[in-house]
Amino acid sequence: MNKYIFNVDTPPKEIINSVILTLTENLKDNGFKYLKSKDKIIKRSKNFIYSFRIQRNRHNLRGHCAEIIIHCSIEDSKSKVSFWHKTLASTHSKAEQHKWINFYGKDNFERNISNTLSLINLKLIPYFNRMENDLENLVSEIAENGFCIFDEKQVYDAGYHIPYAFLEKYGNEEQLKIAFQNYIDRHELSFVKTNFKNALTLLKENKDVINNGEKEYAEIVHKKGIELKF
Repeated sequence: MNKYIFNVDTPPKEIINSVILTLTENLKDNGFKYLKSKDKIIKRSKNFIYSFRIQRNRHNLRGHCAEIIIHCSIEDSKSKVSFWHKTLASTHSKAEQHKWINFYGKDNFERNISNTLSLINLKLIPYFNRMENDLENLVSEIAENGFCIFDEKQVYDAGYHIPYAFLEKYGNEEQLKIAFQNYIDRHELSFVKTNFKNALTLLKENKDVINNGEKEYAEIVHKKGIELKF
């Protein structure tokens, strides 16, 4: 798999560039290309932009490490609004989401190239294909579970974001309601439901919502007149 020859003095930048070239070469048949100016491997369709953005570790050191994190995203092709964003990982867990991938050394390079391509080809490409070919059914699933790509079960933790921009464009009000209801019912942080309810109460009374992390979501629910069960 590794057609690139490295030695102990190969700069991390050169190793990472080889990673990008290898990934791009393997993804080109799926319509992806590399944008050097943005350090992104992207694919554009009529409605969506799918991308893999490369974040290089600023502590990379010649002869020791060549680490990156790969940020995956789905955006609206016209407004560039982000519908989904996660780092490439085997699960949604915080540890996996913030884990650097090291490509220094022949064994690391080959193993992590293989692992990275497996995740992309087994998890992301089929999902991206469904965005193009099975959108109606996928919208229903996203209303119920969010963009549940890496895990079969969604994790409603502090890092979970309701894909309301996506559901506003491709779903309906009932599907938005399902997404918000599941958010408050399934969230692992018990105070989320309380904060949401308090924010909605203030908005209905035309009062300011201050120091409440659920303000943004509550404003959307209030504006659309969505009735949630608390």
